Parts: sequence; structure tokens; C-alpha cells
Amino acid sequence: MFAYLAGVNVLLAVFNLIPAAPLDGGRVLRAALWSRWGDQVRAAVTAARAGRIFGYVLIALGFAQFLVGLGFQGLWLALIGLFLVNAATAEEQQARLGSALHGVRVGDVMSPHPVVAHPDETVAGLIDRVVMRARLSTYPLVDERGAFAGLVTLNRLREVPADRRAATRLREIACPPGEVPSARPDEALTDLLARMNGAADGRAVVLDAAGHLEGLVTPSDISRAVQTAGLRPAGPYTSHFGADLAAHPHGGRHTPGRAA
Repeated sequence: MFAYLAGVNVLLAVFNLIPAAPLDGGRVLRAALWSRWGDQVRAAVTAARAGRIFGYVLIALGFAQFLVGLGFQGLWLALIGLFLVNAATAEEQQARLGSALHGVRVGDVMSPHPVVAHPDETVAGLIDRVVMRARLSTYPLVDERGAFAGLVTLNRLREVPADRRAATRLREIACPPGEVPSARPDEALTDLLARMNGAADGRAVVLDAAGHLEGLVTPSDISRAVQTAGLRPAGPYTSHFGADLAAHPHGGRHTPGRAA
């Protein structure tokens, strides 16, 4: 039994050292290419592509084994290959995204001064006051003290039946503050993206030191930051904001942006 386990571990070690990300061998390949080329992003992308090619090879071998009658073994090999393809693709995207957003701060890309609502406002009231008048998709909730109290999106509003909208408070359908990713304006955007991954509504709020709302980071904001990465001149990041633009909550004209 111990000899069998030792043999399995040796096979796993050899397999894991194959130079293809996300295997450990892919990390070694990335380090070697980085040392040779002096370009970390290029090295990471190359290692990820090697991992994707290796995954496709495993998928092809798995289907070939299945066709010759090996059955489960072939399907298992194909599943491993599919996992490697997906993981390598995600790693390549992460490398490109990290390169594009290097040095960008949350405050550089956030949509400032979003239209806010009170937690006790009804769904019908918000729809009549803002939703049917401005092209916005995200509505932060702010209490009397100015503290962030939750997040409401169009999807959450649509889930409320029409006959219950007049009696349903926004606090009842909002994503709780503890489940909404938050950041400070001077924080690196790449650090916030890691926390936004898998977030319920795909948005984040930007708060000051006192917990007061300063802005929103939506998928449209991030997409614009990536698309304009190659257009940025040297120096501070500047951009028109990409989503959910609105007037200052204390008054003024709405300036709606694209729906996020």
C-alpha cells in the first residue's frame, strides 16, 4: 500500500511539473521566461497559453480513449484537460487585466455622486422618482447620518411583484452593507477587483474614512478603464466616468451615464 501511494505521489509530482500554467511547472516556466525576456506580463501570458494547449491535448486524448472503449478513464482525462483550459484562460485574463490596470486607483475610475435613496423609501417611490426618469441601474441606500445602508439594483427592483411595490421598503430588498465590497478612493483598483469577484450584485461602493458614500464602481467603469488603458498618457489617470453618473445628491441636474 505504501509503495502504491509513493508511486502515485511521484506521478503527481511529475505531472505537476509539466511547464503549463496553472501547474507548478507553469510557474517555473513563467519565472524562466520573465528572467529571459524581462517582461512579467508576456511571460505570464505565454505560460497560460502553454497550459491551455496542454489542456486541449488532454481533452483530445481523453476523447480518443473513450472512443476506443476505455470509457471512464478517457472521460476523467478530458475533465482534467477542461479544468486546465479554464484555469489557464482565467490566469491569462488576470495577467492582462493586472497589466492594464496597474497604477490605477479606485478613485480614478469610480462614478462619483450617485443618486441615493433612503432605506425606508418604497420600491414604487424610487421607481417613480428616479428609475423611469434616468438611465441608472444602481441605487445606494444612505441613512439619516449619511452612512451607507445597502445597495439596490434594477434586478432587485424587478423581482418585487407589482402589487407589492407600494408597501415594500428598499431596505427589505437591498443587498446588506456587509455583503457589498467597499474600498477607499486611494486604494489600488486591482485589490478591489479581487473582492468584487463573486459579489452578489457585481458592484462596489467607495467610502471615506467616516463610512460616507463617495462613489460607485460598476462593471461599466471597470470595462472603460480596461478599454482606455492603452490610451492613457504618462501621469495621473484621467477619464470620463463610464456608468451610473448622476447629479450630486444634494441637488443639481441629473447627468445619466450608460446603464451598468
